[in-house]
Amino acid sequence: MFARLKNLYHSSLKNQKFDAIVIGSGLGGLTTAVLLAKAGKSVLVLEKHYVPGGFTHTFKRKKMVWDVGVHYVGQMSDGNGLLRKSFDYLTDNKLKWADIGDVYDQVIINGDIYDFVKGIENQTKQMIGYFPNEEVAIRKYFDLVEKVASNSKWFFGERAMPYWLSNTLGYFFRRKFYKYSDRTTYDVLRELTSNEKLIAVLASQCGNYGLTPKQSSFGIHAMVVEHFIDGGNYPVGGASSIHKYLIEELEKHGGELALKADVKNIIVKNNKAIGVLMQNGDQLFANKIVSNAGAHNTFKNFIGNELKADALAIKDISPSLSHVCLYIGLDVDGKTISLPKNNIWIYEDYDFDNKNKIHLDVENGIRISPLIYISFPSEKDPDWNQSHPGTASIQVIGSFPYHWIKQWEEQKWQKRDQEYETMKIDIQNLMLEKLYSVLPQVKNHITQCELSTPLSTKHFSSYAAGEIYGLEHTPKRFRLRQLRAKTKIKNLYLTGQDIVCVGVGSAMFSGIITSVAILNRNLMWKILRYKNK
Repeated sequence: MFARLKNLYHSSLKNQKFDAIVIGSGLGGLTTAVLLAKAGKSVLVLEKHYVPGGFTHTFKRKKMVWDVGVHYVGQMSDGNGLLRKSFDYLTDNKLKWADIGDVYDQVIINGDIYDFVKGIENQTKQMIGYFPNEEVAIRKYFDLVEKVASNSKWFFGERAMPYWLSNTLGYFFRRKFYKYSDRTTYDVLRELTSNEKLIAVLASQCGNYGLTPKQSSFGIHAMVVEHFIDGGNYPVGGASSIHKYLIEELEKHGGELALKADVKNIIVKNNKAIGVLMQNGDQLFANKIVSNAGAHNTFKNFIGNELKADALAIKDISPSLSHVCLYIGLDVDGKTISLPKNNIWIYEDYDFDNKNKIHLDVENGIRISPLIYISFPSEKDPDWNQSHPGTASIQVIGSFPYHWIKQWEEQKWQKRDQEYETMKIDIQNLMLEKLYSVLPQVKNHITQCELSTPLSTKHFSSYAAGEIYGLEHTPKRFRLRQLRAKTKIKNLYLTGQDIVCVGVGSAMFSGIITSVAILNRNLMWKILRYKNK
């Protein structure tokens, strides 16, 4: 594991005072830390677990490696695009990206196959090919996606403002985005067409944000579709390359990372954050405190009653759906058995909302997820065959309501009872059946198979309901003014996907937004002027 011994927490850190302490080494936290360190600030990142990186970390079993949260990232092919330039600047151009092909998503709905291809005009024509009588609606749809995604940049940029400025000018940054973020994805699409099959296909990437069309905000849908419209990319060397190079850059500029550093709460005096109290009783002090632990965790667990009203407002937004993931290792390389690079999405039915409602039923819910997502990390990473010759990796993901697993939440990780293990085997077999239905050739090559549940996510991320996407991306979420970089407590800041939205790019941008709020500098100007070596 990366830097396991080198970066273990030690109590001598309490003898230093830092310009900033960042809680959590997920992508938002590391981005903030790197940008502050590059600006000459002394920075300490505290990570509760023994591995850094949040959802960019990977884990090993024998010869195999799997990522846990990075499956593909958009907007990396354009070397001059803002997202790519940001990663280049943050990692000093060390992080490389591989294109996963002209087809990046394949959606299968009730046996019907739909390919999502690179380029907005290519994708427009692809959809018209599937639905030739719906050309007008399809073209209006992609125009609207670009419009709403463009307005989102102003919307989230406003979140770097202090409250007093947001209260006077913020409305003008938010209003155009609100026009569509206030409405559900289904309602917006239903205005464009009455063809329910077309609506389902256009909404079929909703698994990327974990909410069905009749529940999700069209704002998040438009941003996700636009993010991938020019294709998908994968970090060369795997997902851990992201945090590896970020930490290298952090340390190069004098920043520090401490692992197994469990924060108990944030120390607040006279409405001012001044430090953190560790679980072992150590007190660490800094001029600025940044929480990358999620809005719920920060307001509920770290700061007591100082922001009680804000905590209640955020509590009103449900956590996103939890999931199970089946990690599979094969004893053959992917090319030999024709594994694809592109992701595969499998839906049982065109009525996503109804199937999901049945799935979530507390008493009678169906155990197998109505959506199955299949990813092929070994095929996406051009370095895989060098480090893992003669093997391949697959991940199969599905939703899994937390109430089905809650009875085991008090039992320790890797020490839960036989009933839990039996349940995992049942779910594993159901998910393997889904995999075999589209890729029967893998059946005789599986050498490793391991299922993670929402309790695994809870253990490693500290999200109370094992959610991976933070707060639900409903219209109501985007109206929450509390989801911004600067809190009402002086010198306390938030970062991470909750203050923007789900996704690798959004988590990274949250770090930029938070750093802008702290430094009061136009960091975008510096990033865009960065020259590749």
